Amino acid sequence: MSNCVLFVSGESGKAIFLTSGDVLVKACCSLSNTCSSRGSCRSCDLINSVKSKLMGVKSGSNIKQLDGELSAGIGEYKIGKNTLLEVMGLGSCIGVILSDVSTGICGIAHVLLPGASNKGETKYAETAIEKMFEDMIKMGARKSRITAKFAGGAQVFKHMNLDILKIGDRNAISVEETLIRKNIPILAKDIGGDVGRNVIFNPVDGSMIVKYTTKGEVLWL
Repeated sequence: MSNCVLFVSGESGKAIFLTSGDVLVKACCSLSNTCSSRGSCRSCDLINSVKSKLMGVKSGSNIKQLDGELSAGIGEYKIGKNTLLEVMGLGSCIGVILSDVSTGICGIAHVLLPGASNKGETKYAETAIEKMFEDMIKMGARKSRITAKFAGGAQVFKHMNLDILKIGDRNAISVEETLIRKNIPILAKDIGGDVGRNVIFNPVDGSMIVKYTTKGEVLWL
């Protein structure tokens, strides 16, 4: 088996594993907050199921293979089908996810600023969401089935009280207002605070996975 992304779900939890050949490269597990191995994935029913699959042995767990992964840089959005999506290093920025689970088509945007751009720049919340929404429909997503999740918007200048510096709050408001205006249901959000985030979207079960960059906490929303 070459490089691949696997999603495994079992009675104890669920996890995403990135593999290279028969080697586990990276894992993101719903048990991370309580795991005694601290993410080193030594042994549990989830890791054992994936190891069995990599060795060609039938496993009792539910394992799905995704069609690779896509990462959106600052001011970008990426669209895929049955693809793991991610944005890394969110501070005041927002990671916005749109998905149609009926087709597997999903997109993720790395929003830098609130409002819209008259130049079509997708670093702005409104512009990014509208363009991503339109491109997903062109790709085959059903307009009435598209839903949203988003995370980020930390207050990176936490010791400053000027409203103009509260860019994280303004980004979150702009994202939410745009989604409401476009009648896109918001299924989950994790915003604010003063800690950075990484955001991953799993199209198999529609989970938005939020990893706090300093606290080590992992949320599956």
